[in-house]
Amino acid sequence: MSGKKLNVGPSPIWRKDGWIAIDHKPSRVDQPTILGDASNIPLDDKSCSIVFCSHVFEHIPHYKLEQILVEFNRVLEKNGTVRILTPDLYVVAKSYVEKDKEMFDKLISEDENVRTDLGLGGTFMNFIISPGQDTALFNKSLTEFIGGYAHVYLYDFEMLKTLFEKYGFKAEQKKFCESNIQDFSEPLHVESMDPVWVDLNKEFFSKHNFVHSYNEKERKYETNFAVTGFDRDPVASLIIEATKIDDVNELKISDKRGYSYSKSLLDDKNFELKTKIITSTSKILEDKLEDQN
Repeated sequence: MSGKKLNVGPSPIWRKDGWIAIDHKPSRVDQPTILGDASNIPLDDKSCSIVFCSHVFEHIPHYKLEQILVEFNRVLEKNGTVRILTPDLYVVAKSYVEKDKEMFDKLISEDENVRTDLGLGGTFMNFIISPGQDTALFNKSLTEFIGGYAHVYLYDFEMLKTLFEKYGFKAEQKKFCESNIQDFSEPLHVESMDPVWVDLNKEFFSKHNFVHSYNEKERKYETNFAVTGFDRDPVASLIIEATKIDDVNELKISDKRGYSYSKSLLDDKNFELKTKIITSTSKILEDKLEDQN
């Protein structure tokens, strides 16, 4: 395989020689990064041999995921590999049903941003739906901003295996850092430290004098380190490697109460007009801000 190695959504503080990244935020650590969207990757057909995507799928509205799988297929060469990690719905749901507090403690150690003030049920739901800045929710009349979301959906292996196979891949579940691709034997870790996985939480940052916090006044994250490597969060993560078998260049959606129903608000002409005004105005503002910068 001689194509590009692409990391989709790695964060602005990730870097790795021999790889390129695509993210909606610019790199802060001199990593070659394409500013863009996973559903519209500005790379040539069959130009990549490997695509890696860690803890991104849960941030994507589920009816948009299939377009992203079409893009992964398009940019990958035949027999190319996509490796994804995402919180495992089965692991989280099983822990909730069994009231397994010990397992939840491990999950929270990997992702201490989940809420714990509503018991195990609140923590369980926060893995599925969590606050953030990736998806904005407005009321139906588009007159009130309700909130921003990070996680919006979770998957188990059967769900993703079905989707990967639908879009020309053969998928199999993998263990942490298990792969025939040498790069993936290296877990995510701070660049200046040994290549072993440790929970990247506040206790870890404090112990090593690392800064990784959100500056409310400046409205931006501040960090004094870079990370490298790949797999993370071994307790919570569902890990899948999928090999491209066939070219699939278009969406295969026939669920009229799924994808189509998610668009049904556009049948309301007033709603459709409002969305057109909002999107066109947003584009004008973005262009002006870009010119100023």
